[in-house]
Amino acid sequence: MRARLLLLQAILLFYLAITIAGFLFTMLRIRLPLPWVLVRFSYNMMAPYQGDTDINEEMVAEGLRNSFWEPIDLNPYFPVGAGEKNVRMYLRSFRSTEDQRAVGAYTDFAVALLERERANGHQWKEVRLTWEEWPRSPLGFSALRKMPDLIRTPIVTVQ
Repeated sequence: MRARLLLLQAILLFYLAITIAGFLFTMLRIRLPLPWVLVRFSYNMMAPYQGDTDINEEMVAEGLRNSFWEPIDLNPYFPVGAGEKNVRMYLRSFRSTEDQRAVGAYTDFAVALLERERANGHQWKEVRLTWEEWPRSPLGFSALRKMPDLIRTPIVTVQ
């Protein structure tokens, strides 16, 4: 009976150590000397905190028509939940390897978007993708999404 209790306590302590190691790596990028194959499990469970920043950001698509850039609603092109939309929008699988691959992937997305928009009757001359960044606010996601707080960074423009 005592051996069983000691075994259960050892398992619990091992689990807590792995969980703490995953938390420390997620929040502070401190890596404890524990097997990464085990720590990665806890790290993956903390996914909502892995990309946490002090800013809000979103990719914006715009189409050029009659010398004016007009917004393109991307929601029909991301018919998934908000979390999955962010994963797809950020192209994290490309960003983790090479920036050039990400630029190529964004270019491919912009070309496909232009083709689909034209097929849906929108005759854009060009389509551009831009990152918008703005500070977080307790008033809501888009509360400070305006000048002078808004920063726009071009990604790609296609014809």
